[in-house]
Amino acid sequence: FSLAPYPTPLICSIVYSLAGHQLGHKTQTIGVPAATKCRHGYPQAVLQDPGAHKFGAGLLRLTCPHLCEAVDAWEAEDAVREMSAALLADEPGRDALDRVNRRHAKTRTALIDGDARTRAEARLGADAFEHALGSGIAGISQGKLEDLKCLHAQLADELLSGDNALGREILSGLERRGVDAGGSATCAEQCSGCAGGWTYTPVKNKQKLWKTKSRRKAMKDLHEQGFATPLGPGLRVASEGGAYDAAEIDLGGPGPGRPIA
Repeated sequence: FSLAPYPTPLICSIVYSLAGHQLGHKTQTIGVPAATKCRHGYPQAVLQDPGAHKFGAGLLRLTCPHLCEAVDAWEAEDAVREMSAALLADEPGRDALDRVNRRHAKTRTALIDGDARTRAEARLGADAFEHALGSGIAGISQGKLEDLKCLHAQLADELLSGDNALGREILSGLERRGVDAGGSATCAEQCSGCAGGWTYTPVKNKQKLWKTKSRRKAMKDLHEQGFATPLGPGLRVASEGGAYDAAEIDLGGPGPGRPIA
């Protein structure tokens, strides 16, 4: 990967902007591109620590709201399948994906050690952890060379490494669709935190927020019915079902439960 020196005061301030404005949540950023195509000077992708908090196979993230909007729209038109068929039909394309996958496995393995490895093995199990550790970009299994899986990831990899021929083709495809990789006149309004300015929430962020909201609503409903949830022991202390078993149901926090017959 071709990364800017990190951490420095300037890069730390940029990462703060990424978390607060581009993504809207905390990141595990450990690197940003040494150079950016953005006309406003903001990073468009980040390298993430796969061992921070919960282990994840994803090493990178496309953060530019302008590019995320364009890729989301393209993927909604079945672009992953179409671009996979176009780019991976011959040996050069498959070789390019294989090189990217091997590079990601090597980088991920170099970043995971000590406590991070111990936590991940305990959470996933040794076999699943080793499979994820050795996987390719976006968790693609090694040797699986017929699916790009995610255009966001392939593009982010090219922006971070300059060594992803498939990502370059995706960038060219966006340009053919009229998307300027350097951004628009107004897209920096989100990255700078301009109140009331242009913003875009990526589809994957929307899905995550929707799932979180749905789970919170489910917990609230159960709490009001008297079930033990992460919100507390429940508004009623008894029900026709009897006592509550805190191990019976998992809603993402300590102390959930349901009535036992």
